[in-house]
Amino acid sequence: MSAFIAVFRRELRAYFGSSLAYVFIGVYLLLSGLATWNLARFFDTARVELTPFFQFQPWFLAFLAPAIGMRLWSEDLKSGASDLYFTAPVSLTRVHLAKFAAGMCVIAVALASSLPYWLMVSWLGSPDHGVIALNYLHLLCLGALFLMVSLCFSAVSKQQVIALVLSALVCLVLLVIEINLVTAGLNQFVPGFLAEAIRDYGVTSLQLNALRGVFQLSDFLVYAGLTAFFAVIGVSILDARRRVGSPKPDTRWLAASLVVIFIALPFARNLAVRVASPVRLDVTGYQLNTLSDGAKELARGLEEPIELTLYYSETIGEDYPNIRAHADRVMALLSAFEKASRGKIRLKIVDPEPFSAGEDEAILAGISAIPTEGLDPLYFGLTGRNLVDDLKIIPFLAPEQDDRLEFDIANLIAGLDEVSTPKIGVLSGTPALSPNAAGEGASAVQQAISDAYLIEWISPDALSLPENMAVLLIAQPPEMAPHLSYLIETYLAGGGRVLILTDPHTLLYERQNYAAELGAMAENWGIELSRDILADAELGLAVSVNTRNGPQTMRQPVFIGAGSNQMNRSDFLTTGLQKNVQFGTAGWISNADSDALDTTPLITSSDAPARMNVEDFITGNQSPASVRAQMQDLRGPLPLAVRLSGNLPSRFDAAPDPELPEDPVLNRLGRAQWSAAIAENQRPAPAEIVWIHDTDLLFDAFYLNPQTGAELADNRALILSVLDQFAGKTDLSRLRARPPAIRPMTRIVSMRRAAEDEYLDELTRLEDRLTEIESQLENADENMAPGLRAEYLNTRRSLRDQQSAFREKIGRVETWLRWLTIWLPAGFAFLISALIRLPSRRSA
Repeated sequence: MSAFIAVFRRELRAYFGSSLAYVFIGVYLLLSGLATWNLARFFDTARVELTPFFQFQPWFLAFLAPAIGMRLWSEDLKSGASDLYFTAPVSLTRVHLAKFAAGMCVIAVALASSLPYWLMVSWLGSPDHGVIALNYLHLLCLGALFLMVSLCFSAVSKQQVIALVLSALVCLVLLVIEINLVTAGLNQFVPGFLAEAIRDYGVTSLQLNALRGVFQLSDFLVYAGLTAFFAVIGVSILDARRRVGSPKPDTRWLAASLVVIFIALPFARNLAVRVASPVRLDVTGYQLNTLSDGAKELARGLEEPIELTLYYSETIGEDYPNIRAHADRVMALLSAFEKASRGKIRLKIVDPEPFSAGEDEAILAGISAIPTEGLDPLYFGLTGRNLVDDLKIIPFLAPEQDDRLEFDIANLIAGLDEVSTPKIGVLSGTPALSPNAAGEGASAVQQAISDAYLIEWISPDALSLPENMAVLLIAQPPEMAPHLSYLIETYLAGGGRVLILTDPHTLLYERQNYAAELGAMAENWGIELSRDILADAELGLAVSVNTRNGPQTMRQPVFIGAGSNQMNRSDFLTTGLQKNVQFGTAGWISNADSDALDTTPLITSSDAPARMNVEDFITGNQSPASVRAQMQDLRGPLPLAVRLSGNLPSRFDAAPDPELPEDPVLNRLGRAQWSAAIAENQRPAPAEIVWIHDTDLLFDAFYLNPQTGAELADNRALILSVLDQFAGKTDLSRLRARPPAIRPMTRIVSMRRAAEDEYLDELTRLEDRLTEIESQLENADENMAPGLRAEYLNTRRSLRDQQSAFREKIGRVETWLRWLTIWLPAGFAFLISALIRLPSRRSA
């Protein structure tokens, strides 16, 4: 061990006692910083994740590790210092490992010098620390492998440049050998099984596991196996050099042994993966790679076998990093479903190559052909079939909808396992839920409901409710007959479940008040619906506004984005929501001090809400500045959505007489239908009601990205969570809105909001002054006009200055972060290098 320590100290002194290590670290920091900030455009992603940093690190280590290790043996061989090791009675293995340990210290210090990136994302928001730590661990293991490769070639040649070039070439081969473009080329020259065996020497898939946040023991066994293999080769080369001049031993057995080990590596890797596969840990903060309890219970409770077929154009997908990473997540999630089902789910993966039977199968199954930059389209979709050949399809698994992935797969599986589809009755006066809308013309909420349930539409004068109805959904009906109110209250008195949406002002369609019968129901149940609009400056959504100085982004107080702090986390209906729920000109719901029902707020405003008169909003200027000027403060927080439960008091002493058609036949049929409806005897039971005082949240424009279709808010998740819970699909509702993989830069968001508030206040003041000056100019005489015009120009200049200050404030943050992560650490490393080198030159 004394030899190990002596060699280790000698090599460590050679690195850190000279400028060598500091130059390596400085160059590494510069390359990493420029790639992260300029190539990956880290700040533009607006996410507190280090994927833009980590995705380049394997390629930098493929050159950094050989640059560090190239001198460890080559320098000693050239100077003759290696003869001391060859002639001394010391183990060459110890010497080799001591040099390796010294090189690893340099790599570890280089990686540690990048820790300011970790501190930076921690300051910007709430990053996934488990994923970051796992990636650093993988980089240490990858650096160890590449350094051991470099030591092998350093032991072969006295020329450091040759050792650098050869070892870097091998490291790059280990990185690219798993890329489909390379393996596809190999398939043209070697048999398929041999190409797959060669692919098993690669390490890129291990890095992808780290980026996904999956700790697998098998990954580190692969690192250890490859590192040990190159260590054996290096020690064997050194042992052969030690025996120069001595009777040469028979090296054929050694060479044959190394060849056998090399050939056996792919088989050993596959064995390690199989044996160590149970040792797997999802280190992501939100457990994104692990099935939720609801998904596990759904898979375990399947009553009949289901076949899932994933269609994925693997070769084409390799050219798109987002698609490739998402495909890995999809395959991992499907495998988890297959494993949890205990044999009920069978997974099949098809690569629909161009002009193949797989492509024909994908087209017939309804998988979308996505155009690409090349000639061939990309197929990336999922189908499922049960024993009776029912087919359900996800035409395209979009990476932008990653947060819905588990639910979409679970919903497909649940649909195939259902014996009958639950029925939902819908009484609606809003276009977002309309029997006249179908297919792509229907809203995303209506499409999702129709995919999961059987919808039966109810007219405002219906004489009966649908039979075997699981849930009743009422959305802003313009009118409703009293006899229908009686049927609804009777349904609720028997333990019915209903979701009601009303609105004080319908923003996205022609204004209409909700039925008076709904207001009477609310009053009877002890709640009061506001006639005014709820405004909230703190929760206002950002909108684009045309001002005197061009388009500006401001927060509109009547468009409310209720976040995690506004949701009731103790109620299962909202506990799974992770994104905002976005409302448009919503009202609030007050408890009128009635003991009839238990009232639980689900979503509330901030602590400082305000009211906005509906008529003032309709007839006045609807700009954010105008709304802020007209808001009247209220005492909050105020509920926008509530849950009501308990035994309902009835407004009816007896069944009212319905309005029947005058036609004798229709009159007789209607009377028979009405008699059958009121004759149903139901045992009294507690009712469940969710009341949301807004209908604009149902429209796609309020929560979907119009270009990608990605969900910007959990509006649809809220509606479907209520329906799923009320209809008995508790497993689905528990995974309706899994936490998103995207973590925003919350500090930048808060800084933008603070700067925006300051800017908006000043903008309102300046624009009011401009209006005042313009009116004065119209009536000004010749003496006053020049002064007013000068003040007008100065005011407009102040507006431009405000806009520039608003933009530059965020730009200064980015500039400082660049300095703290790139220039200061790299400059410090180069400064130390210069300070060490300067005394050595003077002494020389």
